[in-house]
Amino acid sequence: MLKLQDLRDFLPDDRSAVLVTGEINRRWLSGFPASDGAVVITKTRSVLMIDFRYFEAAQKSVQPPMEVVRCTRLIDDLNRLFLQENIQSVYIEDETVTVAYCSELQAALIPEVLTEGLSARINELRLIKSPAETEKIITAQRIAERAYYEVLNMLRPGVTERRIALELEHLIKLYGGERVAFDLICITGENTSLPHGVPGDRVVKEGDFFTFDIGAVYDGYHSDMTRTVAVGSASDEMRMIYDIVLQAHLKGADAAVAGSTAADVDIAARDYIESCGYGEYFGHSTGHGVGLEIHEAPAVYKTNHTVLRDNMVITVEPGIYLPGKFGVRIEDMYLVKGAQAVDLAEIPKELTII
Repeated sequence: MLKLQDLRDFLPDDRSAVLVTGEINRRWLSGFPASDGAVVITKTRSVLMIDFRYFEAAQKSVQPPMEVVRCTRLIDDLNRLFLQENIQSVYIEDETVTVAYCSELQAALIPEVLTEGLSARINELRLIKSPAETEKIITAQRIAERAYYEVLNMLRPGVTERRIALELEHLIKLYGGERVAFDLICITGENTSLPHGVPGDRVVKEGDFFTFDIGAVYDGYHSDMTRTVAVGSASDEMRMIYDIVLQAHLKGADAAVAGSTAADVDIAARDYIESCGYGEYFGHSTGHGVGLEIHEAPAVYKTNHTVLRDNMVITVEPGIYLPGKFGVRIEDMYLVKGAQAVDLAEIPKELTII
């Protein structure tokens, strides 16, 4: 596994080790989800230490060269492993370990506990998705798309936002999702001017915009998409704003090429919206990375000069939000591939009128 070798290369010598206790990073390294445990990587070994609750399942799913070791008391078992391997220094995640737990590790572990550099290295590695990771993201996307298409049949005057959101969550799980990727945003009418509006008892009306910001989780990996549709009809203003957002989205997607920066993507979308006179109504970033977390690096914002590389997955999600009237957002995930990013969605972006 390349990620294991990359972290071995991070180690300065054979007397040092990596200790990963954060839940997301443990899953990224081992492929196994659990609420507790640790991954230890030395120059010669990689070990998932897991307790009785997960041991049998981990044995069946964790692939070599990672070993699965059952632990009883994690700190004691870690110290035994470190003594066996003659480990004198151990690197821990400074971003996901609390100050209290860091102090506990420093006091209890035999090797010197170091906090410099490991989180940054893991974050850098997680930017690039493997083919298997990308396929899981795509599968999560297809699950969300299937649920979206089905729930459109329910979208009519008189139905509530809450009913649509609940039906989507049910369908996402029915079609193979572990869970929804986040609290689904299913909002209508004036509520669509709220970028993170919460579904409630507002009733859909003829001539409303309805915004779906939805995603599924498949084998730990997330999807994220937004569509804004019109119910029954759309005014000239609604159509104009929709078209501006659509063109901004496409310009952002065109900028998502290897060698450009996250800032370039944001600027491409933002400049177009500003050129149309609506810059003040686009107040959030243009996107973010997606993977084992719904919001990962890189943040797609005008001050982030992270260089895009092949196999990064980012969202492009510009929007215009007119207070008290309506809002429009269009979002897809894109896989960076050379000179043209691959749109991971299979749903049309043109205005749909239900």
